[in-house]
Parts: sequence; C-alpha cells; structure tokens
Amino acid sequence: MAKKGTIGGPRTRRVTEADLKRRREYRSRAERDRLWQRRVLTITAALIGLSVVMLIGALAFEHIIRPGQAISTVNGDEIATRDFEERVRLMRWLTAEQIRDFYFLTGGNLETIQQYAGEQISNLRFPQIMGSQVLDEMEEERVIEQAAAALGITIDEAAVDAQVDGYMAQRVGLALPSDETPTPTTEPTITPTPLVSPTPSNTPRPTETATPLPTATPAEDTTPAPTATPTEIPTETPIPSPTATWEPAVIAATVESVAGDFYQDAKKAVGADRAAVRQLFYYDALRKAVLEELTKDFSAEELQVNARHILISFNPNLPAGQTLPPTDEEKAAALARAEETLAALQDGEPFADLAKAVSNDSSAASGGELGWSSPDTFVPAFKDAVLNAAIGDIVGPIETEYGYHIIQVHAREVRPLTASQLDARRNETFTTWLDEQKAAASIERRDDWLDRIPKDPSYNSLLGDILPLG
Repeated sequence: MAKKGTIGGPRTRRVTEADLKRRREYRSRAERDRLWQRRVLTITAALIGLSVVMLIGALAFEHIIRPGQAISTVNGDEIATRDFEERVRLMRWLTAEQIRDFYFLTGGNLETIQQYAGEQISNLRFPQIMGSQVLDEMEEERVIEQAAAALGITIDEAAVDAQVDGYMAQRVGLALPSDETPTPTTEPTITPTPLVSPTPSNTPRPTETATPLPTATPAEDTTPAPTATPTEIPTETPIPSPTATWEPAVIAATVESVAGDFYQDAKKAVGADRAAVRQLFYYDALRKAVLEELTKDFSAEELQVNARHILISFNPNLPAGQTLPPTDEEKAAALARAEETLAALQDGEPFADLAKAVSNDSSAASGGELGWSSPDTFVPAFKDAVLNAAIGDIVGPIETEYGYHIIQVHAREVRPLTASQLDARRNETFTTWLDEQKAAASIERRDDWLDRIPKDPSYNSLLGDILPLG
C-alpha cells in the first residue's frame, strides 16, 4: 500500500462551479472596456465605409450615371441629360449676351428694352421657361434629323461653316460676299425666342402686306402665316467703315477671328466647347437643307386677288383679333347693319367712304382696300367669295367668325411672287411639314425632366449689373 506524500507544498484544491463563475466575472470586468472599444471602432469603421460608398455612389450618379441618362427620346433616339444641360447653359449665356448688346444699342432705354426683350428677360429669370423651350427645340431637331436621313440629306462641315460665317458676320455688321444675292431660307438663328411677337388682327389682309415694324399685323386667318424661326435680337453696332469695299480675304479673316472669340467666350462663360456651339449651327444648316429640298419645285408665281371689303363685326367692342361666339341678337343686329350697308352701296354710296365710316376692320382707314394677295391668306368663307365673285360685283353679306363682310373684287391674275412672299410660302410649307412630323413622332420625356433644368448661370451673374431685379 502506497504511502501518502510527506513533501510540503500547496494542497491540490478542487475547482468548483462557483470558482469558474468568479473567474468569468473577474475577466469580464477587466476586459469590458477593451471589448466595447473594439465594438465601437468596428461600428465606426463600418459606418465610415458605408458613408464613403454612398458618397462615391452619389458622385458617380451625379457625374456619370445621371448625365448619361436620357431626358427624352424621339422615336427611340435618346437626348442625354448632359447634352440638354449644356445646351440650356449655352442658351442662357447667349440670350443674356444678346440682351446686353441690345441694352447698349438702345443706350440703356429700359422702356424699349422691356418692349422688345421682355420675354427673353423673363426666360432668364424663370429657368423652367427656357428649359422647356430648349428641350422642345432639341426634340424638334431630332425629328428633323431623322426625317432628313430618310430624305437622303446630309450636312458636311462646309455647310456648318457657312452658317457660322453668316452669324458671325452679322454680329459685327459685315456682309459676306455670298450674301449679296441671298435666296429665301428659314433664316435660322441661335436666338431661342423672338424679340417682337406678331400682334393679331381681324383684318383679312395677308401677312406680306401688313403694317411693318415694330409689330406685324398678320392676315385674318385662324392660323396666321408662321415663320420657321424667331427674329434675332440685334447684336453689336455695325462696323462704320463701308464693308462693300473690303477685300473678301479681309472679311474672311475678320469673321474667323470673331468666331474664335465667340468659341472662347462660350467656353469661359458656361464651359461649352467648340463642338457644342457648332452643334447649333449644324441644326440650322440641316433646317435650311430640308427646307430647300421640300420647296425646290416651288413656283415663283401664284394666283392673287385684288379686293376690298367692309366688315360689320358681331361685337365691335372686342379688341382687334379677338372673337367670341355671337349671341342670336348680336348676329341679327350685325346682319341688319350689313344689309343696310349693302343697300347704301347699291344706291350709289362710294365704297371707300362707307368703309371708312362703318367698317370694323383695320383696313377701314384705306377705304377697305386689301391690295394684291393670295386667297389662301383668308379664312375659308372669305376665300371662296373672292375666288368666285364676278370682277367688279359687290357681294355679301358673307359670314365669317368675325362678322359679315361686303366684298368687291377688283381683279384676279397670276402674279410673280416677291422674294419676301416666296420666302414666306417656303417657310409656311416647312412649318406645316415639321408640325406633321412632330405629330407623328413618338416623343417620351422623363417624369423628372423639370428637375433637370439648370438654373446656372444665374440671372444676376448674367445681367444683374445692368438690369438688376427690382
């Protein structure tokens, strides 16, 4: 039987469950701070990493993904957001530059500026207006480009250069050698909106015979003859030297220099590179080429009538150009006045005197004379009357939406068109064609397209120094 050890030392002690519990409690108290520190560091690092990922994602979306997204599609052809934003900024700057030039041309006359450039100023103050116009224009450009491709029309750099040269020459009052005998075109410009809007009238006078500047009086037609492009704001004071004596090489060098400065200014002002600026002139050249193709077989003459009339309005108190559905009483009263006028003419009263006395049309001042014009410029009932009335006979009363007309046709004959008349016919044909193309196109915009309209450069940075907001 073995003996118990007799060597001194600590006796072996049995570890109990209570001992293990105390050790665990002791270890957790000692390491608690370090454990929580590690957890806090881990969570902080995770949050920082997530923030970095989100920031990178936001930057990528804002500068890579979003700019590349289509803001609109035209028959499946996408217009990228970046291109739209660049165009809006460019047009904001260009519009401001033209207003600024106009400001100095008028000597800072605020009344004149507001009259002729008020719409453009509003467009700069309210970015959504210009943004909407620019997107409309870009969609229209795609429609024209697609239709041009179907017609086999292409534009080369020389055609773009011609548009650039024409615009730059105009900016400094130069006449290019090729401008001496211009052909009718859409006269496209890069001005987004017109300076002077036509003032409608209920005169059945064609557009080409309307009273000239500062506002035009279109024909009595529910749809006045449209123009394909707006009128450009005056830019800079023409060069005082007689440019007709300039050598072509000098003119070309001057225009090239002006164009170079223009590109640099656009780049400095809104970051638009040369290609973006030339894109505007590309589409101008494309419009011109399509118009010429559509109207290449146009006749330089047409049937015209020379007539005069007296208008008895349903409601003579309405402003010129406005109509309202007449009441039965108004129609009866107007018809009675028209029949009295017709009876007076049949009794020998001079037509011109009666027109001046009773006609509610702006032609009254000239004795009701409308001059030579195309029957197509009149509303349907009036057109039928001037085409079918016997020469010299007085016919009527002819009812239109404006009232009752008494008409006398002096003559009908095929007459040559003036350059401005032919130009107007060509533009009208182009506009009608373009409206049909747009109506047939599939155009889809992003739901958030309004949120993508740039507000820069701001109005104050563009014009605040000369036309501060009140």
